[in-house]
Amino acid sequence: MKFNYILIITVLYCLNGVSQNKQSVLFSIDTTPFYTQEFLENYNKNTSLIADSLNSIDDYLELFINYKLKVKEAKELKLDTLSSYINELKDYKARLVQPFLKDKKVTAKLVKEAYKRLQKEINASHILVSLKPTATPQDTLTAYTKLLEARKLILNGTPFSEVAKQFSDDPSAQHNGGNLGFFTALQMVYPFENAAYTTAVNSVSKPFRTQFGFHILQVHQIRPALGEVEVAHIMVKNNESNAAKSKIDSIYKLLLNNKEPFSELALKLSDDRATASKGGKLGKFTYGQMVEAFSKVAFELEHTSEISKPFKTEYGWHIIKLLKKYPVQSFDEIKDDLTRKIERDERSNLIGKSVIDSLQKKYTILVDSLALNQFKDRNWRNLTNVNTILLTINEKEIRQVEFAKFLKLNLNETVLSAFEKFKEQEVLNYYKETIEFTNAEFASTYNEFKDGLLLFDLLEKNVWEKSKDSTNLSNYFIKFKDTKYANKELESIKGSVIGDYQNYLEDLWIKNLHKKYKVKINKSEKKRLTKLNQKKS
Repeated sequence: MKFNYILIITVLYCLNGVSQNKQSVLFSIDTTPFYTQEFLENYNKNTSLIADSLNSIDDYLELFINYKLKVKEAKELKLDTLSSYINELKDYKARLVQPFLKDKKVTAKLVKEAYKRLQKEINASHILVSLKPTATPQDTLTAYTKLLEARKLILNGTPFSEVAKQFSDDPSAQHNGGNLGFFTALQMVYPFENAAYTTAVNSVSKPFRTQFGFHILQVHQIRPALGEVEVAHIMVKNNESNAAKSKIDSIYKLLLNNKEPFSELALKLSDDRATASKGGKLGKFTYGQMVEAFSKVAFELEHTSEISKPFKTEYGWHIIKLLKKYPVQSFDEIKDDLTRKIERDERSNLIGKSVIDSLQKKYTILVDSLALNQFKDRNWRNLTNVNTILLTINEKEIRQVEFAKFLKLNLNETVLSAFEKFKEQEVLNYYKETIEFTNAEFASTYNEFKDGLLLFDLLEKNVWEKSKDSTNLSNYFIKFKDTKYANKELESIKGSVIGDYQNYLEDLWIKNLHKKYKVKINKSEKKRLTKLNQKKS
């Protein structure tokens, strides 16, 4: 709720700016100058809100000065030093900076790639040799060699499924021979998806690594994507029992004879209690999101409300009713959703890496090799003096002690590998710390929120809280009852009276601020701005 109020403050005033280069002073408050450039940036930003272009400079300047007076008052009261303010601002900055940590070009490329892949579904098998992300070089080599041996057997004619049962650490390989069925983009981890979409049909990929270990895969078939379906189902568990088969057959007969609606039978008889209360309805799914036997029947139904014959999966007996089919959406329809998914999955590492690589080229980065070499000693934990400057990013100096902390949390990394990650982390931290001074787009939004947050507490104290005093509100109403409210009763128009009273209190407050602080307008600069505005109109 507080965030919304701050947005309102920002929208109402929209009076902050960024650049103060090459500016003339337009006015000052006490000894603090405010420049024409800042005023014009805000004025132009809010031109659509200004009705009378001839007088708008005067009106807007008055509003602008009042806003700056309130900000000055808040700072005089040291509201910007309160821990609550600092913490909330820090939290907002952390959220605001996120879009600036993503490379838009890389994101756009990955979105287009994903959409292109979504047009196809791939049937493939794989063999997994498990390997922890922190595996030693020797363990890594052993796993890689094992997969090379498996691949050689397949290339020499041994069926993939047999080799999968012999070599794969994926438990499902023992009953499916490594076959994963059909899947499409965004359903596998990105390296797996890449391998699947770049391996020709009937070919066997070279070993590739994911977070689970090393894999090889064989692509069996590529077909156009079937999109999604929405179905309802009735399930009877215990598929090895004759009683289960009899029960599902009796339900099917009731459906064929239209004895009861599908949804009511699902509610009464389905063993899938999670969906029974919804008439058996499942969410939309693609072919690869369900077990093969279920998807096959669901996607073969052609017409809405068509009902399948009973069929068996590993979970029991089912009857499916087709509710709707959804073809793959157009790029424009799915673009935003794809972007969100890509920014959340493993691809986001590529997006962030691109930003870091760009920053490393932009910044002046210096590494003290002697200071780094001290960590190559096995006994580096015993170093007593780790205060030497290790890394410099532009003007920021980072000492050995910071890398020592990082290294203790990354003991499975080699020193050089850990240092590369540490350097990337520090480059990103530096970017976040300085972005409000280097990125005008970020600074504009951030400063608007910063002042808005500052004024929130001040307005609450001087206006909103005071307007809740029923006695003062009543006195205000009585004062203007004849002239402003046509002798109506307070309760019948209380909302509008409170609004008027808040404006009244704010006007009084601003008058006091004008008395407290000295405002001096540069008349010649204001005259120049007015003339410019008249020419534009």
